[in-house]
Amino acid sequence: MYRVYLIDSEPMVLEQLVRKSVFSEYGYEIAGYTTEPEKVVKEIISLSPDVVMTALKMPGKTGVELMEKLKSGGKKTEFIVLCTYKDFIDVRRLFQSYGFEYLSKPVDDNELKNVLTRMSGKLSLSPPRSNIVSSSKELNEIIAYLQDYSAMRHTLESISDKWSLYPNTVCNLFAKHLDTTFIAYLTMQRMEHAEELLVKTDKSIKEIASLCGYNDYFYFCRVFKDKNKCTPTQYRAAESKKTISKKPIRNNRGRTR
Repeated sequence: MYRVYLIDSEPMVLEQLVRKSVFSEYGYEIAGYTTEPEKVVKEIISLSPDVVMTALKMPGKTGVELMEKLKSGGKKTEFIVLCTYKDFIDVRRLFQSYGFEYLSKPVDDNELKNVLTRMSGKLSLSPPRSNIVSSSKELNEIIAYLQDYSAMRHTLESISDKWSLYPNTVCNLFAKHLDTTFIAYLTMQRMEHAEELLVKTDKSIKEIASLCGYNDYFYFCRVFKDKNKCTPTQYRAAESKKTISKKPIRNNRGRTR
């Protein structure tokens, strides 16, 4: 599981976040939380969470100052910022250099799920390939199902219901046997399928997004760029150039050089 640290000077907001089951269901463990941002740097350095979710504006130390402090110290922690609508201009400038994503208060569960899904894809530096087989019969069945029905809008809830398992049980299967999370695995499986379709077909990006289980074209492009550091269109163009460069050059007599 990935570890997340929560910071907000408003006790009620922080309490609501801590109680959200979305974190554990999507493979995240709450490593710690506080309402005192000015005292938190040493604790974050000690705990080394994968993600810090912090309010943008707080008394004592702002989310920007916290990020700058940790980034300057060499921490590779990812940041998700909590803000209000009026903070948008500050957030937009902030994410040009420091953050991963922002969420508006109060945090909506579906928006949180989307951000955690994308974050899992970014944090998984060496995810398992989609053809892996484990020692768990249930997990192998789930993996085969995800591969065979890649265009379906799979979620942790839909898979749990289909196998009559608790969401945490599904998460534990992926953590125990594959050392990853369900969301990270699903994202990587979808991205592998997308990469293959981009190279081997001339389907549009929108068609490929749908075939990989994404009904939101723009969201698909964001997830793809998080993983590959380029857009689907750029990826296709780059792979096409590689293919062309590998083709043999023939002279006027038809001989290969």
